[in-house]
Amino acid sequence: MEEPPGEVMSSPVVLGLDFGGTKVAAAVATPGGRRLGEVTIATEPSRGARWNLDRGLDAASRLLRDVAPGRRLAAVGASTFGIPGADGVGLAPAIPGWEELALHRELAAAFACDTIRLATDVKAAAAAEARAGALAGHEPGLYLNLGTGLAAAIVFRGSVVCGANGAAGEIGYNLLRRADVGRRDHPVLEDLVSGIGLSATANRRAGARLSAEDVFLREATSPRLSALVGEFVEELGFHLVNLAVAVDPSRIAVGGGIVRSWDRLERPLRRALDAGVPFPPELVVGAFPFDAALVGALALAVDATGQADEPSEHERRLPARRAPEPVNTSTVAGRPGRHRS
Repeated sequence: MEEPPGEVMSSPVVLGLDFGGTKVAAAVATPGGRRLGEVTIATEPSRGARWNLDRGLDAASRLLRDVAPGRRLAAVGASTFGIPGADGVGLAPAIPGWEELALHRELAAAFACDTIRLATDVKAAAAAEARAGALAGHEPGLYLNLGTGLAAAIVFRGSVVCGANGAAGEIGYNLLRRADVGRRDHPVLEDLVSGIGLSATANRRAGARLSAEDVFLREATSPRLSALVGEFVEELGFHLVNLAVAVDPSRIAVGGGIVRSWDRLERPLRRALDAGVPFPPELVVGAFPFDAALVGALALAVDATGQADEPSEHERRLPARRAPEPVNTSTVAGRPGRHRS
């Protein structure tokens, strides 16, 4: 929906931010949700939380000045790796010090905006897919994020299931061996099945620094890497089958950077689901495979204004959807968090 020319300079805008372990993405939109501009910058985890946060906020501020000069900022929606709460971000070690950031207060101060909405990145991504993407109309739906880290999100009755502490779907913490039951110090699924896990395993076995993307690109000419990718997919399939048995989703939508190698993932995951799940769900790439968390963050800001554009005819026929609510993490404790893009 276009804005009347005479009202453009006086009408407000909203800002969406996605804080990831490897990048920060920002987008500015009208209160109706029409994007005016966006920017993505890489993070440098070794520089710590404050440096990376300030760099992301500076990039977003420049974007606001460039695409919406002089216009009031009505709301900010932000997604982040980890679980955002009032006084910090739980389970968020991807950037040292990120767990100590009071992200809500930081954003309110940086943008002089009182309307701030926060969500975990994978839950924001799932909400975006449920609202107008690959999970729209599917009850329940399951979103699987394959990126720097590993996590899932469950969509039920139009909402993303957060859990008692906001950690529902954090399958990166799944145990790998029966021998680890009852032990606190043990390997977990994300140590193997994630971008960072695959890279670390490849580096140990191949003796060279390889990213997850490198591993998938080179496996065709390397029996060692091909075997590693096979183990990766087999382990992922095992846990995805168990999750699908527990949730009984009608569809699983997959997003994240590793989806760029979907041609290597789809068939073995499909076979695993067909063989192991009593009622096998559909398996698809998400509608927003690489920026669903930003789409979800922007939706948080749009929803906060109450001025979203009228839904399309297709969306009117779908069950009502809402974005995930912020989660209080004051009770989150114990094992350190994992990584995620």
